[in-house]
Amino acid sequence: MESPRFLRKIVCAIALLCVTIGLHAQSAKYIEALKYYQNGEVAEALRLFREEVQENPANDAACYYIAAICSNDPDQRAEAETWLKRAIELDPDNFWYRYNLALCYLHTDRPELAVPMLEQLTADFPKKTDLYFDLINVYLTDNDIEKALTTLDKIDAIRGKSEIVGLTRTELLLKKPDTNPDSVYWMLGDYYQECRTPRLASVLGDYFASTYRDSVALRYYDEALEMEPEYTPAWFGKAGVYQMLRQYGNFFSSLSHVMRDPYVQPEIKAAQVEQLTSNPQFVRTFSEEFDQIMLDLRTAHPTDSTINALIGGFWYRTGRPELAVEIMRQNMEQHPESFDAAMQFLFLLYYQQYWPTLADNATVAIQRFPDSPDLLQLRAIALSQMKEYQEAQQDYEAILRMRPKDTTVLKVTYSSLGDLYHQMGDSKNAYKNYEKALKIDPDYNPVLNNYAYYLSLEGKNLKKAKEMSRKTITAEPDNPTYLDTYAWILHLLGQDIEAKAIFKHAMLYGGKDSKTILEHYAIVLETLGEKDLANIYYKQAAAMSDDE
Repeated sequence: MESPRFLRKIVCAIALLCVTIGLHAQSAKYIEALKYYQNGEVAEALRLFREEVQENPANDAACYYIAAICSNDPDQRAEAETWLKRAIELDPDNFWYRYNLALCYLHTDRPELAVPMLEQLTADFPKKTDLYFDLINVYLTDNDIEKALTTLDKIDAIRGKSEIVGLTRTELLLKKPDTNPDSVYWMLGDYYQECRTPRLASVLGDYFASTYRDSVALRYYDEALEMEPEYTPAWFGKAGVYQMLRQYGNFFSSLSHVMRDPYVQPEIKAAQVEQLTSNPQFVRTFSEEFDQIMLDLRTAHPTDSTINALIGGFWYRTGRPELAVEIMRQNMEQHPESFDAAMQFLFLLYYQQYWPTLADNATVAIQRFPDSPDLLQLRAIALSQMKEYQEAQQDYEAILRMRPKDTTVLKVTYSSLGDLYHQMGDSKNAYKNYEKALKIDPDYNPVLNNYAYYLSLEGKNLKKAKEMSRKTITAEPDNPTYLDTYAWILHLLGQDIEAKAIFKHAMLYGGKDSKTILEHYAIVLETLGEKDLANIYYKQAAAMSDDE
C-alpha cells in the first residue's frame, strides 16, 4: 500500500534530524551521503549510507535515511521498515524514529501494531498533540467513538479549547447512534463561549438556520461578523436566512458581500445567481439589486470566463445587448484558448443579427479552432445573410469534407445548403440537398417543413408537401411555424375550414408573434367570408416589421 503521509512525515523530520545529528561527530562519508540526499541524488546517497552503516553499524541516523529512501519504492517497503526498527534499537528514545514506524504500520493496514506505539508515544510526549489526532483517526477506523472523544479531552486539557477540537467533537458526537443533533449543537454553543471564532459561530448559525430558528442563526452570524467583518460564510448564511424570510433588501445586501469575495469559487457564485435569475419577474422587481450583483461579480472576477458568460447572458436577457456583446467580446479575447468563450460570443452576435461582425469574428475563431464545423456553419449563416452566397456555399462544402461520416452534421449541412440555394433562387439544387438530408433522416422536421413550404410557394407537388408537413405537426403539434406551413398548404388545396382550425391552434402557441402567420390566417378567414375578423389580423400583421 502507498504511504504518502509516512513519506511526508519523514521528509518533515529531516531538518530536525540534521540539527540533532550535527551535534555529534559524523564521518566524512555520512556528510557526503547527506549532501547527495539533500540534492535529490538519492541513488548515490543510498550507496554511501549503506557503506556508512557497514563501517559504522551504530550510526542510527544513517539507518533512518536508508529507510527514508527505501520507502519511496513499493518493492522496498519491507526493507524500509527493517531499517527503521534498527534505528530504534540504536536510539530507543528518538521520537521521530518511533513515530514514523507507527505511521508505517498505519499505512500498511496494521493498526494493531500502530495503536500501542502511538499510545505509548502520547504517554512519553504528551505535548505533541498531532499524535492524538493520529490516534483519533485510528479509533474512528475501528468505530471506537468513545476512545476518540476521550482523546479529544486530553487535547483540550493540554492546549485548551480550540476550534478544530470543537468541530471534531461535534462530528464525532453526531456519528453516535440515536444522537439528538440539537443537544450536540447546544454543546458546541457552550464550547464556543470559551473558544469564540468566526467559523464556530457560522457553523452554529448554519445549523440553527437549517432548523428554521432564524433569530438564533442570525445572532450567531452577527457574532461571527463582529469578530471578522468580511467573513464570507457568515454573510452567505445571513443571505440564506433573509431569503427564507423574504426580506429581500437584507438578502441582497448580504449576498453582495459574498459576490465581492474573490476567494469564493466563481462556479459556486454563478450557479446561485443563475438560479436567482431564472425567474424573470423576480429579476424585474429587483433590477437594481441584480445590476449591483453583476458589478460585484465583475469586480471580483474580471477575467473569469464563467462569470463573464453569466453577466453577458444577464445583460442580453434584460434588454442590454450592446453591453452583453462587449463583455462577451472581451471574454473571447481574454480566453483565446477557450472554444466555449468563442461560441458564446458568436451566438450572441447571431441572435443580434450582427452579420458582418459575426462573419469577421467567426473567421478569427476558425483560425484558432480549424476543426470545428460549428464555427464554419455560423460564418456561412452570416455570409448568406450578407448575400455572399458563393463564400457561404464554400463553408458548407468544407463542412461536408470535414465530417464525411457524421450523419448529424451531414443532414444539418445539406439542410442549410438547401436553404442557401433557395435564397439564391435555385430551387432545383435546393430540393436536391433537401432530398440528401431526408435520405439520412426521413423524419428531420426542419427539412420537411422548409421543403414543404417552398413547394407550396411554387404551387408544386402540394400533396407531397402536405404529407411532409403533416409529419412535422405530428411530431411537434404545438410548433407554430410547422402549423402555419401545414395550414397554408391546406388553404392552397381548398381545405380552408381545416386550415382555420390549425391556425387557431397556432395562435395559442406563438402564432400571434409572427407577421407571416397572421397574414396567412387573415387570408384564410377572408376566403371563408369572415372579413371583419380577417381585418383584425391584417391590422396586427401590418403593425409588425417584416422580421417578426
